[in-house]
Amino acid sequence: MDGTPLLIEAAKAGDPDAWAELYRRYRGPVLAFLTRRTGNRALAEDLTQDTFVRAMACIGGYRWTGKDMGAWIITIARNIMFDHDKRRATRSESTVAAVADSDAGICVEDLALSAVEAQRLCAALATLTDRQRAALTLRYLDDLSSREVAAAIGIRVGALKTLTYRARSNLRRTLAHPRDTERPGRRPVSPR
Repeated sequence: MDGTPLLIEAAKAGDPDAWAELYRRYRGPVLAFLTRRTGNRALAEDLTQDTFVRAMACIGGYRWTGKDMGAWIITIARNIMFDHDKRRATRSESTVAAVADSDAGICVEDLALSAVEAQRLCAALATLTDRQRAALTLRYLDDLSSREVAAAIGIRVGALKTLTYRARSNLRRTLAHPRDTERPGRRPVSPR
């Protein structure tokens, strides 16, 4: 499968060959990113697997924009890593129920919660405009400076700061009110 849009559509339809190809393309960059960020190869491998599980759960909300899908997958990896860090920081001991529900050290309850959180985040990101989503991805995922992001998008630094602020506000509002799925800045169309 050569064409990325066709590959993505096939993955959305559940084609295992499409998923295998996406995994082949993006496993290396995701693993390298997570290994750099965690400093632990074994943990990075586990988080890489979780990343692709979450990507499979969220692929329905992904829209092809003509840009590489890798940024979207790396964003998922970053969120998986943050989720892992939050769980580790807040949980000093496990309950008996959590241990009983675990398989090979992976808590089933945590995986289910992570999948739900990923779906919420994917849905919230889908409410942003393409420009807002690109600004957030380049700024916070790719760790580019404001100047670099502004140049990549083709706007001034001041406009980028405003765009980024609005995108973060829209994400925050959408995550706080999950039923608000309309695109920011747009009014619902009333029936005539």
